[in-house]
Amino acid sequence: MGNDHHESSRYGTFARNWKLIGITSKKRWRKNSTQEKILWHVIERISKSEDGAAIIRSACYETGIIDGENLQSSGDGDALGLSTIELMCLLSGIQAELTGTGKKSVLRVMNCPYSNTLGGFCSPDLVCECHLTGMLHAIDRKLRLNRRRKMCVGDPYCEFTIDSD
Repeated sequence: MGNDHHESSRYGTFARNWKLIGITSKKRWRKNSTQEKILWHVIERISKSEDGAAIIRSACYETGIIDGENLQSSGDGDALGLSTIELMCLLSGIQAELTGTGKKSVLRVMNCPYSNTLGGFCSPDLVCECHLTGMLHAIDRKLRLNRRRKMCVGDPYCEFTIDSD
C-alpha cells in the first residue's frame, strides 16, 4: 500500500511539472475534449440516420422545455413567453428588442442564437423552431410561436409574436 502512494506521487509530480518537458508545444490534447468529440460523432451519425431529424427535433424541444423552466419568471403567458426568449438571447450576448405588451408584444432578434448550434448537422431554423417551442411550452402548452421574419430566409432580423389557443 505504501508503494501505491509513492506511485501516485510520481504521477502527481509529473502532472505538476509537465510543462517543463515541453509536451504542450508538441501535442494538442485535452481530456475534456474527448467527450465532446465522441458526442459530435454521435450527432453526425444520428443526423445521417433515417430517424435523425426526428431525434434532433425532439432533443431541441426537450432542451427548450428545460431552458424555459430555468429562465421563466412570473407574468402573463404571451408576454412571458417572449420575455423568456429575450432573456435567453440577452444572456447569450444576442441583441434582442421586446416591444409592446400582452398579445401585441413583438420580439426582434438581431443575430441568430442558433447559427452555430450542432455544427451544421441540421439547419439553425429547425433548432430555433423546436427549442423555442419547447421554451414556450414550459410556460404554457397553449402558446404557439409565430415567426414573422427569419434571418435564415434573408430577413434582416427575426421577429416573433405569440399566439395562444
